[in-house]
Amino acid sequence: MKTTRRLAASAAAAMLVAAMGLFGCSSGQEGSAASSSSSFSTESTIAEIAVPVKVTSPAADDQVTYDETVTIGEGSTALDVLQATGLVLDVQSSEYGMFVNAINDVATEGMKGWTYTVNGEQVQASADQTYLNDGDQVEWSYIDMSA
Repeated sequence: MKTTRRLAASAAAAMLVAAMGLFGCSSGQEGSAASSSSSFSTESTIAEIAVPVKVTSPAADDQVTYDETVTIGEGSTALDVLQATGLVLDVQSSEYGMFVNAINDVATEGMKGWTYTVNGEQVQASADQTYLNDGDQVEWSYIDMSA
């Protein structure tokens, strides 16, 4: 019985030591062991994608314009990319997903509002549900839908 307990305690101690090594537990001391690189990194590496983003507002006398490429994490949505532009957004939740009500204080009004395309194609889903790939082109436009 003592041997079984001793083996179990030894196994638990070995697992603890292994876990500390895997997860980078350190005593807080700086030194070559703490700063050396290894094949395992505690920092997560997220692949990035580059997405050209264009924002225009022809129905609002071109008050809002933006035309740059945004670098963002893989798995991002059209809304994530718009948020990464740094433009001031008013985004509201709706029964269909997130709704972009305003960009830089140019807000939806009557039949005027914000719409977006991905690679020139009108998207029939909310921007928070449209996932992008590297090189996809996103264009947001403030348009008059009655015209």
